[in-house]
Amino acid sequence: MDILIKSFNRPYYLDRCLQSIYANVQDVTFSIKVLDDGTPSSYLEKIQLKYPKVVVIKSAFYDEKSKSIDENQEIRSLKIPIDLWINAAKNASDYFLLLEDDFWFTKTINLEDTQAILQDENINLLKLIWLNNPKLIHGATLKIRDNVTIYQPNLFTSKPLPHRLIFGTTRYYLKEIMSFCGLYSQDKALHYYSIYGVAGAVFKKDYFINLWNKHENQVDENLQLKNAVKYLCQNPNIQFARTIKELVATGFLSSATNKDFKVGDFDIFVFNKIINEAWLIDKFDVTNDFSQDLDISKIEFILSQENNSRATTEDWKKWSFLFKNQFQKIGCNI
Repeated sequence: MDILIKSFNRPYYLDRCLQSIYANVQDVTFSIKVLDDGTPSSYLEKIQLKYPKVVVIKSAFYDEKSKSIDENQEIRSLKIPIDLWINAAKNASDYFLLLEDDFWFTKTINLEDTQAILQDENINLLKLIWLNNPKLIHGATLKIRDNVTIYQPNLFTSKPLPHRLIFGTTRYYLKEIMSFCGLYSQDKALHYYSIYGVAGAVFKKDYFINLWNKHENQVDENLQLKNAVKYLCQNPNIQFARTIKELVATGFLSSATNKDFKVGDFDIFVFNKIINEAWLIDKFDVTNDFSQDLDISKIEFILSQENNSRATTEDWKKWSFLFKNQFQKIGCNI
């Protein structure tokens, strides 16, 4: 089975992700492809020296973005490498595992045995992570096979048109009307993630590619959810599943891009540059216990040594709290 990892400018997390794969994934045939959108070459060279079997595929925007990062300039390009992701999926095994660079395995998995179950049961999506939020895997259990729980998604509607009318609108006043009528709620909207996942899941190739129909070079989860509903309606016999326990975790101590909220002068690009450089010269070890996120005390020490006003320890802690809080508000238990 192929493992695809979306990557951008966090080699310290990518290193941890790769370590966890080699420590926990059992499959003599798996191959790893890193789909990178701008991680500077000095960092990627260290990754490839450490993991010579890993294939790094660069996006069409790689040179522009990596140059901006190297020169400490603002990344002006908002282009997303969707074509890179889709082409990688098209060239991947029939079932493939999709991760992001800040994901890591906490438990073992045998991909060969798991793939056999997916094929037998016509499972198109197997979730390995749902952040302890049952709203994201809402449905009744149909069958359990080894480490795989097959479930029947419990959706408000599985018809494309009413789904689009109730959940696909981006206009606030329409959502208010739908909510007043008892049709829309945040919980009902979250239930549709039972048939969709951003990453941390094994996808059947055809299903994943169809999720990106009419993407228009934008990452739009509403569109992908609409495509998921449409595909399910057209293929009612497909199945969805999760592992019995979550096998993958994700980090909440940094981000690949600046988020909407602002904390003082904190800049996530400055933060990542500081941590990247510490990792590059072996002053930041990411091999601590995979049951936890990165070592906070080590990050605090690195930031205090750097003493950069745009990435202070105090502002970073406030930023991380707000970052986590976005997910906790919708029921994720981090």
